[in-house]
Amino acid sequence: MDPLLVRDVMDREYVAASETDGLRETARLLREHDATTAVVLRGDTPQGLLDAAAVLERVAAGDVENATVGDAMARPPESLPPDATLADAAAALRRAETDTLLVADDDVRGLLTARDVATAGRVPVEAAPAAEERAPSAGPDDRDANASDEFSAQSVCEACGSLSSSLANVNGQLVCPDCYDV
Repeated sequence: MDPLLVRDVMDREYVAASETDGLRETARLLREHDATTAVVLRGDTPQGLLDAAAVLERVAAGDVENATVGDAMARPPESLPPDATLADAAAALRRAETDTLLVADDDVRGLLTARDVATAGRVPVEAAPAAEERAPSAGPDDRDANASDEFSAQSVCEACGSLSSSLANVNGQLVCPDCYDV
């Protein structure tokens, strides 16, 4: 069975903005397109990502009127090529401690979220953290004894990015037991 690739599950449609664009206008654009993240470009080169949480932080601080996208954006997380496997994506999400990755080769191809990875199906075993990398509260490895060696029944928690075999839908996010107990 061929592994699922990033290109199979990524979102090819994305909102783009410039560092000098107004934050208020870009927030409206995100809302119009029902998007939570904008790719911030300088020409064709990605400079960062602007997500809804960053916009809300600026709103809460009362700093929106003259703020630009560049004032609120985060530097781009690690990017993956479209032909990377979902195991590569799960590992990159965990390393970057983010829920959104840029998919790019020579050009930006789209975005990949933890939700995309989690809902795409089962994550290959090589994406699962080694025992010494797991948090003590993560519990024992409870994979099904009948599962093949090729795949694990684990998926990515949208709150913390860890792999878990028991995710629950909490307020529209798939989260692990550690996160939904909070």
